[in-house]
Amino acid sequence: MSFKCIFKYSIYLCFPLLSFAQRNIEGRVISGDDRKPLSFANVFISNSTKGQQADDKGRFKLTNVPAGVLDLVVSFIGYETISIKIKADTLRKPLLIMLSPDVIALQGFTIKRLKNGFERYYPLFKEHFLGRTAFSESCILKNPKVLWFSLSDDESELTIKAEEPLEIENRALGYTIKYQLEEFKYSFSQNYVSYYGFPFFQEMTTKNDKKLLKWHENREKAYFGSPQHFFKSTINYDWANAGYKVYTMLREEKRFFLVPLFPEIKDSLGNIIQHASKQKKEIDSTDILLSKDFWLHKVPTPKRSPYVQYLRKLHLDENCIFEVKEHNALLNFENYLYIFYEREFEEPQFANLGKKDAPQVSILTLLEPRAQIESTGHLISPLAVLFEGHWGIEKMGEFLPIDFEPESF
Repeated sequence: MSFKCIFKYSIYLCFPLLSFAQRNIEGRVISGDDRKPLSFANVFISNSTKGQQADDKGRFKLTNVPAGVLDLVVSFIGYETISIKIKADTLRKPLLIMLSPDVIALQGFTIKRLKNGFERYYPLFKEHFLGRTAFSESCILKNPKVLWFSLSDDESELTIKAEEPLEIENRALGYTIKYQLEEFKYSFSQNYVSYYGFPFFQEMTTKNDKKLLKWHENREKAYFGSPQHFFKSTINYDWANAGYKVYTMLREEKRFFLVPLFPEIKDSLGNIIQHASKQKKEIDSTDILLSKDFWLHKVPTPKRSPYVQYLRKLHLDENCIFEVKEHNALLNFENYLYIFYEREFEEPQFANLGKKDAPQVSILTLLEPRAQIESTGHLISPLAVLFEGHWGIEKMGEFLPIDFEPESF
């Protein structure tokens, strides 16, 4: 273990990450123009079950919200939606929230929308937003026609937005989700997806005990092995009990050069007994270089991949990927994280080469210098981390609110 890792371990004992004290958030929503209350404005904690409509005087009160940094989202028709980073633990008085009129809507700005965008690109959106897992198949988007589609001038990037919140039923987990989609982008040149928005969860109700039990079982299954579970076990120093093994992964671009298919051969006197063939073959110099390092183990990649990937054989511990600064837990690692979750197998349609009983594998990349984790296991900035592998294919089908608590952890 490096000195850096040992130092981190020495300070975590003083770090109060395990505080789950509940707090309330209350206040009023008014118009920034005339200071009049915005009756029945929508107020909710993003990615949670905590939310309500304000009353006729614009007042609201959210009770028992989780500790830590949260996104408080406030919206009202004809006004710009705002998201406020807030820490309920530190609030000393009610909030006064002012919304500004939606300038774009008032001035009638238009963006070029594709006339046949829904027909051409809704299948792509559905795959990358709802997902292709077994749970995703039970997700129903109730109002898909609120989506609109546009392309960049060179048609290399697709942008999708929604005129009103998306209404999703996850019949596998027993949630209805109102998802205020801010933006969805798909790069055709890089085969890359990014999207963000503000989801609000409501639990479905039923008198069927078997259905209730199934929802409970599915939620537990979705939670364990999820990013939220991984990050929570990270700050609790509990990878071993949680079922994770983590390695550093190196990813390098392939660098090819040509060599004769059959090399030149000389006898002991230096006479050529076989000339080099005119036929050439490609040799990957990067692969050759990395393969000489005893501490590296090659990870298979698709044939068309422009990269080679190797793991460092010694697995990491929790101290080596995050640090504590001013009572904040921050992800901080180099290269890539290659994460095995050994307590659940990959779904057959996603397993490499159709292998059975393959453990779930995910790859993490930091897109910012550091990424803050809250005690609930959620990221303060979800776009700070890129998920590949298993977590890259999990979408709305496995999506749980941050205030979900499993029975055993």
